[in-house]
Amino acid sequence: MYPKQGRPPRRRLALATALLLGAGLAAAAPASAASANGGGTGAAPQKAAPQKAAPQKVVSAYFADWDVYGRAYYAKDIPADKINVIQYAFGVPTYDPATGTPGCGILDPWADYQQPYTADIAVDGVADDSADPDQHLYGSFNQLRKLKAEHPGLKIEISLGGWTKSTYFSTVSKTAALRQAFVSACLDTFIDGDLPGGGWPASAGGPGAAAGLFDGIDLDWEYPTSVAGGNVNVGPEDRHNATLLAAEFRRQLDQLGTKNHTHYLLTAAMPAAKSSTQYYELSQYVKSLDWANVMTYDYNVPGGTVSGLDTLFTGDPRDPNAGDWTWNTTGTVAWYLANGVPRDKIVVGVPFYGNQYIRSNGLYQPFDNTGLDPNSLQPDQMPQPTYHDLVDVANIVGKNGYARNWDWFAGEPYLTNKTAGHELASGSVTVPTTIVYSDPQSVAERTLLIKTLGLRGAMAWELSQDSDSHALISALTPVLH
Repeated sequence: MYPKQGRPPRRRLALATALLLGAGLAAAAPASAASANGGGTGAAPQKAAPQKAAPQKVVSAYFADWDVYGRAYYAKDIPADKINVIQYAFGVPTYDPATGTPGCGILDPWADYQQPYTADIAVDGVADDSADPDQHLYGSFNQLRKLKAEHPGLKIEISLGGWTKSTYFSTVSKTAALRQAFVSACLDTFIDGDLPGGGWPASAGGPGAAAGLFDGIDLDWEYPTSVAGGNVNVGPEDRHNATLLAAEFRRQLDQLGTKNHTHYLLTAAMPAAKSSTQYYELSQYVKSLDWANVMTYDYNVPGGTVSGLDTLFTGDPRDPNAGDWTWNTTGTVAWYLANGVPRDKIVVGVPFYGNQYIRSNGLYQPFDNTGLDPNSLQPDQMPQPTYHDLVDVANIVGKNGYARNWDWFAGEPYLTNKTAGHELASGSVTVPTTIVYSDPQSVAERTLLIKTLGLRGAMAWELSQDSDSHALISALTPVLH
């Protein structure tokens, strides 16, 4: 048995709160007005116009440019009445070694700003006209602009980097000149909206084509000092250079904001647990940010050794890393607080996907995922099915032989099936299967924690992975009220 959905156990929350108080929450006073708006050491004073100020409470979610291909999830499908910030993934840091020039590029021009939309997939039901020489913005960028028009309080940021596109962050952060040139290039492309031309439709792109779309920058450097999904030119100096890069973004955004009478957001996706301080000078780095999106997930992944929970609300003694008290959401929040990050700059991350482990006899057991394909669109073939896959496509949450279980230590759900069938490339197999995931009950725990402790808000990766009924994002919406 488990508690009614949306009402997490008060005892677990009380224990989590006690842990956080012990980590110094009582001493972590709200940031000053300058700090809350992105000021602080190394940044110019912020002169934001009140009508354009940063939101005081945040429910943000990523929208990936590839969503229009996989699930055919478009901007019109975004529940913009349930969130107030969208991070668009991704913009790409670039570097030309021949000229020593940094840049800030478009990941997928077709999806981002070239694809003409038909009326049935447009936010406002109005089709694009590819023959109109005066239309310069198409694709998701144009649809997000329309979405903002319908929801005036909605903010949209461009997220730079990500796991596979953080390649040149280290390089473009090496010197003051490189940092200045890189930030300037990013603001030209995404804030001023100067997009490359020369594609199709012929009118797509050009100077100012996307002006006014993005309200700020979200930095997603994974990770300073570390060769992660593709970093090059990595060095120990990256940790401090990341702080200097954030300060340069803050300086130039504030300078532009003063000119335009607005406040441009600067946020960052940041890692969980004690390892975060390996990569970042936490308190110094966050001074330049409006808030930090803490990725309190991927504690265990299919590349590990046991079928562990992807995200944990509180610790589980069975977890291979249980000796690290920060290896869970509440522990990570406590670590950030203890390292000088103000509570009103902490945004708690929530995954809208899970991990599937086949040939696994339950939680924290050995597994063998041979045959699963990360590129498959079939839930029974992928190592990381989304919540949408589980409830809308496969329909297996507590059904079709999959028992829903609750980990009382960690406060997370998981599914087990002793005789699950999987259609692999090598043929059909029937094997015991464990699937860990997030659901409205576990998400509601984060919501209550955020509201109880006065944190800034919640962040989700990512929108297309939620159910058709928007069940997960709906469980976060109370953060705004």
